[in-house]
Amino acid sequence: MDEEADLALLDQHLLKTNLLGQRMTNILGQLDTRLSRLDKTIAPLGLQPLTRKANNIDAVLLQLDGGSLPPPSTTSTTYNRPLQSSRTPSSSSTTTTTTTANTNVKGYSLDSPISSINQSHFLTKQAPHLGLSSAGGGNLTPIASAPASGTASPADETALLTRGPDIMSLGEYFNALDGVVGDLERMWRGLIEGRGGAREAGVKDLSKLVEIGFSGMVQLFLKISREGTGRTIDVDVLLSSGAPTPPNLFPPLNTLLPLTSKINSLVNPSPNNPTPKTTSIVQPIFDDAIARSSELRGDWMCRSLRSLVSRIEEADEGGIWEGGKGRGKEKVKGIVGLWESVMVLAEAETMLITTLFSSHPPPYLLTQTLVQPLALLNNTISPTLSTLKRALSSHTFIALDLYSSLTALQSSWDEIISHCLESTSTPSTPETKDLQSALNLPVSTLRSLSLRSFPELLVDIRTAKTDGPPSSSIGEVTYSTLGYLETLPEYESVVEGLLGKSHSERSWLMGMKEAPSSVRSAGEEGGIVNLFVADVLGTLMIHLEGRARTMRRPIGQAFLLNNLSHIRNTTSSFNSDIIGPGAEDMLNRAFREAKSQYLHEFQSLVSLLTSTQNNTPRFGVTVPSSEKQHLKDSAQAFFDRLAELEGICGNYPLNRQDPEMRDRVGREVEGIVRGGYEGFWGRCAGKGVEKYLRGSPDDITRRVQAMFR
Repeated sequence: MDEEADLALLDQHLLKTNLLGQRMTNILGQLDTRLSRLDKTIAPLGLQPLTRKANNIDAVLLQLDGGSLPPPSTTSTTYNRPLQSSRTPSSSSTTTTTTTANTNVKGYSLDSPISSINQSHFLTKQAPHLGLSSAGGGNLTPIASAPASGTASPADETALLTRGPDIMSLGEYFNALDGVVGDLERMWRGLIEGRGGAREAGVKDLSKLVEIGFSGMVQLFLKISREGTGRTIDVDVLLSSGAPTPPNLFPPLNTLLPLTSKINSLVNPSPNNPTPKTTSIVQPIFDDAIARSSELRGDWMCRSLRSLVSRIEEADEGGIWEGGKGRGKEKVKGIVGLWESVMVLAEAETMLITTLFSSHPPPYLLTQTLVQPLALLNNTISPTLSTLKRALSSHTFIALDLYSSLTALQSSWDEIISHCLESTSTPSTPETKDLQSALNLPVSTLRSLSLRSFPELLVDIRTAKTDGPPSSSIGEVTYSTLGYLETLPEYESVVEGLLGKSHSERSWLMGMKEAPSSVRSAGEEGGIVNLFVADVLGTLMIHLEGRARTMRRPIGQAFLLNNLSHIRNTTSSFNSDIIGPGAEDMLNRAFREAKSQYLHEFQSLVSLLTSTQNNTPRFGVTVPSSEKQHLKDSAQAFFDRLAELEGICGNYPLNRQDPEMRDRVGREVEGIVRGGYEGFWGRCAGKGVEKYLRGSPDDITRRVQAMFR
């Protein structure tokens, strides 16, 4: 067993050793590849300039030592001798230069750099400074590291532009590109003027080189832009502090400014120095870069807003945010904050664009950048609008709150977006108009929903259930309607604005022939909102009366009395004056009538004791009944009905949470019953019907009091 364990351990060590060896082999292979690429890249860069410098130094030293200059050499792309120099004539005479002569000018090529460029102009300018004269027959080879010009080496520019720009040393790259652009424009002008020859191939090669050079700048711009979008911005800080400055919004700004300035100068050249051929090459590349940059910035905005979107979605909790409070308020606040955040980001992005491209901001960069955030806004608000449409009655105040908030934001949105579009020189297009009017559709939808909610409230009250078991408790429709009226004052201004702009004064009635309330006009009631409230209460009372008629007496009367009393008590505690005088009179009158109907049941009870004596027909012959029998029958009917009322009042009592109303009605019932029974008690004295009387007036009073205790 020990040997097997040792073998297994050795196998594991061998496997680890093999894996480690493979990893080291891969690393060394990658290093070798990189070294090879580096060698190929830098090899052609230093040889030619150093060789030309050596030639010039040798020529100067030879002249200073009194020797004669060697014959002029033509510029070549290949130097096959080691660099040597000496101040002695003997050593100078041993210096030989092997060149490859080429008398055919080929133009720029990405494969074979141009050679054999005449340098007589350069030598004429440089000779006086070196103590030389053209008469001496000495010619110097130009140094490629000099600023780009018509005499610079195409091979050096090709290698430099192919390698791509370095953000730490952009000047050399810009000079090389400027030299190529100048040569391209000169050659292109000659070509279009009819001077062909090798110019057509040269224009083609130079165009390709300009495309490569400009694409390298664009790729560096996109790379730095992508790095600048790694860290998102805090939305809460954004809303509290306003639009951040460009350096705070985009940290690599200062690093990127020289590059964007050069890109902008190539895309939008000076009118004094137009470059039409170059512009036609770089413009499509620049447009594609702007589109990609806008995607980067738009995605960064959406990532920054994601935390706020998550809070909006969490506030939903499966749609449980009815009533305009709690979660509903959080949802509305989040949605409004999301739109405000996009406004602030649009301002900040405008400042960044005008800083990066100060002279000629890309005309569509801002609109393209805001495409993704705008889609995020619409995708976030759409589920809320769908919920409001599906269950408007339970989300009425969410619709009113959201409509009011977004309406207040609408003017600011239009003003800020218009200013941003103007600052970035964005032309008017269907896309820009859609951006400016982005809030119009949600606001219009919410306005329609809000207006629809008023007649739907009345329909909901009218169509509330009237069947079911009898009950004297407060109805659900009463609670919901009063809850609506209690919250309504918070949105009184927006409701007044909506209803006041309707075509008719009572547009919520939807063409009903008769108004549900006796109030005649908004002027009499104190305003359009008060008139609407009066009609709401009138509709509710009509419904309650209809519900009461489906119950037997006095259950229906108790139900009506309880509901009307609750309505009066609740509306009187409102902090606002949305209950106008007409509605208040209507409520008081309805309450008095309901109480009168309720008391009428006890008056009917007492009437059993005071009914007149009737003759009883027997076998077709009317036989007068005796007074004793009449008193006996009256007592029997009274006590039977009293017992029945005691049972009804016990099972269907007046509202126990309204002790004032119970006591007041109880006292009135007590007075009615005691007064009637005391008279009957006196009539029965000495008539021999005492045994049919089941209690004294005091006993009956206590029984009545027990009904309302």
